Amino acid sequence: MTHEKIEKQFWRYVLPSMLTMLLSGFYAIVDGYFVGNALKDAGLAAINIGWPIASFILAVSTGIGVGGSVLISTYRGAEDENASRQAKGNTLMLLCLFAILSITLIFISTPWLLRLFGAKGEVYDLAYEYLFVIVLGSSLQIFGTGCTPILRNSNRSIQAMLIMLFSLFTNIVLDAVLVPTMGMSGAALATVAAQGFSALFCLLLIFTDKKNPLKRSDFVLNKRMCKNIIRIGVSPFGLTFSPSIVIIFANWQCLNYGGEIAVAAYSALSYVLQATMELLHGIGEGVQPLISYCNGAGRHDLVRSLLRRARRLVMLLGISFGVLIVAFDSLIPVIFGASSEAGVMIESACLISSVAFFFAGLVKCYSSYFYAIRETRASTLLIYGDPLLLTPLLMLILPVFFDINGIWAVLPLTQIILCAAALLIDIKKEKELKFEGKA
Repeated sequence: MTHEKIEKQFWRYVLPSMLTMLLSGFYAIVDGYFVGNALKDAGLAAINIGWPIASFILAVSTGIGVGGSVLISTYRGAEDENASRQAKGNTLMLLCLFAILSITLIFISTPWLLRLFGAKGEVYDLAYEYLFVIVLGSSLQIFGTGCTPILRNSNRSIQAMLIMLFSLFTNIVLDAVLVPTMGMSGAALATVAAQGFSALFCLLLIFTDKKNPLKRSDFVLNKRMCKNIIRIGVSPFGLTFSPSIVIIFANWQCLNYGGEIAVAAYSALSYVLQATMELLHGIGEGVQPLISYCNGAGRHDLVRSLLRRARRLVMLLGISFGVLIVAFDSLIPVIFGASSEAGVMIESACLISSVAFFFAGLVKCYSSYFYAIRETRASTLLIYGDPLLLTPLLMLILPVFFDINGIWAVLPLTQIILCAAALLIDIKKEKELKFEGKA
């Protein structure tokens, strides 16, 4: 593959991925819009407190799907179509296994987890009502989410985007119909039904692939391959789920420093942050198949060229989003039906959080890059350093000195630290490669 071909392929992969990830982020936003306007602060708080459980389902599915897709592209780059097909078959089997386990295990643990996350009274009732339907329909979400990366890595990124677009449209229509009459369960049912359509279309495209059709022998469990899928998938799982871990800590501190109104404010802000972060994440996810392919083919020069292009794009968009969120901060509480008290908090949070986008885009880009080249330790450090170390620590310290504003300051500060770490790791890796080349 030449540099000229890479130039053409870059936008072909990245643009559909950006839009797909953005649309994925809109699922929660759509539910938040209808629920917030129907049930006000209590509804917003309920979805935000219950979201980590729903996000866990999506994160595991993403981890399996992306882990498998990295192997698919790597084997294709090495011109091993049989192994590529087997990786696809084993990925589908792992998704099926998780679908079986998720309904029972997550359903049983949901009441306990909601209380652990701080849900009480009306907020608990609304959150449980939402999650009851989400968990029962989790198998549809698992295949809808897990199959999307497989399509992207099978040269069907445009089809993946169109499926997501149709599913989002379905979600909007069903939310408009069901939420006014069914409340939280209506919002959940709309999401499950929309992702069910996504799962159906994705599976149809995968099983009707005429270029490299799946065979019965591809569905023989390969322990080594499954282990690699899970090992690679740890990073994209963390990229998807780590914001939810952050939400858990933020909700605890919001309840301590501002009560349910602060949780509602953080919920409205989270919808905007999630959609924007998903779009930035989409750049890294979009370029991942190309990087994995070039890495499998031994073309390090093309790998670095792709990284540089992705890096420039996330920096440009990060700055643009930071400016936009500050310019239109007063619209956010209006869109999500938040109270005037929550609105004041939201505007302050937007001003502080806007700094994060520039650095978060680079962190997400490098995280995708590292697991695309199978440097899983580096991507794991970047991804899990935030929810398991930096955020809990800063969530405890900053509010003590800055009250509620300390909570909003956690996101930009963690991203600055992680961005510095990513750049240092990249410089070190490059020096090692140059040294090996000379040797």
